[in-house]
Amino acid sequence: MITIAGVPMEERLSVLTLGETHDVLDVLAHVATGDDEDWAWEARTLLSNLAARVPSRESP
Repeated sequence: MITIAGVPMEERLSVLTLGETHDVLDVLAHVATGDDEDWAWEARTLLSNLAARVPSRESP
């Protein structure tokens, strides 16, 4: 187990490219605005957690 500042953390795996991660964020944003409130809540939570950790897209 990895610890950061004495707090145990799960091991993190890099399984997506930055572009793929942005695509996942786009899908989650779409689902988060859907009609199924349970799934929308889950999507908003995951979207928020991922977005906080992913660098923003750079403008060309």
